[in-house]
Amino acid sequence: MPETERLGRILRELPRPVVVLLAGVAVNRMGSLLQIFLVLYLTHIGFSPARAGLALTAYGAGSLIGVSASGAVCDRIGPRRAIVVAMAGSGALTALLPAASGFGVIVALCLGAGAVTQLYRPAALAMLASLTPASRLVVTSAAYRLALNIGVTLAPLGGVALAAYSYYLVFLADAATSLAFAAMAMFSLPGQLTAEPGAPRGPKGPGEPAADERPVTGYRAVLADRRFLIILGAMLAVALAEVQYQAVLPLQIHARHLPTVLYAAVLTINGAMVIVLELPATPYVQKLPMRLTIAGGCGLIGLGISLFGLPAGAWIFPVGAVVWTTGEIVSAPSTSAYPALVAPDQLRGRYIGAMNTSQTLGYTAGPSLGTALYQSAGSWMWLTCLILGGLSALGMWTGVHRKISMGPK
Repeated sequence: MPETERLGRILRELPRPVVVLLAGVAVNRMGSLLQIFLVLYLTHIGFSPARAGLALTAYGAGSLIGVSASGAVCDRIGPRRAIVVAMAGSGALTALLPAASGFGVIVALCLGAGAVTQLYRPAALAMLASLTPASRLVVTSAAYRLALNIGVTLAPLGGVALAAYSYYLVFLADAATSLAFAAMAMFSLPGQLTAEPGAPRGPKGPGEPAADERPVTGYRAVLADRRFLIILGAMLAVALAEVQYQAVLPLQIHARHLPTVLYAAVLTINGAMVIVLELPATPYVQKLPMRLTIAGGCGLIGLGISLFGLPAGAWIFPVGAVVWTTGEIVSAPSTSAYPALVAPDQLRGRYIGAMNTSQTLGYTAGPSLGTALYQSAGSWMWLTCLILGGLSALGMWTGVHRKISMGPK
């Protein structure tokens, strides 16, 4: 069967709860406006840029706390409840923000909103894994990423239109979409999940002991999985490199006296390629061994980002964007699916949460580290991105189980 027909069949045969989950993710991301417009809103109502930046930092710190706790919350209360709690809490705290006047209250609301918003991520991926046959999980993960990216792309456009009338509408729209996702999860997603029968897994993990052994539970089991720890380190490395497109790339373009529209072009290339190509390409990529796609994709991400530092013409920036995005397209669906495929069923949320935490930590620490290195070493900073990409590729190749291969069915 041609890959396009197989892809169409997989998408047509998605279980109704999976369709609801993907729709809910897209709706929620289309309304994810707080982080985008927070600084503009706070300076608009009279706070200094420094204080506005502090509030945004509080939101980021809350996000890191939330994603760190999200796996345990998902495993303890179940994916559906975790999604409902996360989205209801996010909606409530975001709706309260326009009513807050004291800076301390605003910071507390931002911290809380950042934390509860992140609780849904491993829950959504864990539910996706439980509702999808393992042989189709990589393709379904690509569909999940498509829903995310469509929402992320549309969010700023809708937010700008609402902000032209009132910032209050911006935050109310954010709250409304979160509450809509909570309602969709409450009434349309299953509460009890079972593992997909016959799902291929890696070798028995630390959370799946023999009958006469006492089980290792919680994050102790994740930390006892040495191969997965290598993967977490590799994920941290590639995230530190990739986030430099936000932190250092604008500085590099400015230092070379190139127009700002070039930076916009890089971002447009990345977004357009991911939305248009990732899902159709996934059935072809899925034929390859998973360790090859994950490791190779991470290497391409580091290589593509490092190309931005070459002393070439302006053409090097679109080329770097294409190489970087190709790495993302090749690796991201498999990377999203991998923790659910190798985790013991009772630890699935923790494995996914640990992966998200490692990535979030890289995205959080990367900008300050990258800009500091760029200030001291200039364009040599981009060599660090190449090294990080290489280390990530090596780590993924070492850590990903050889027996995991999700050929299409």
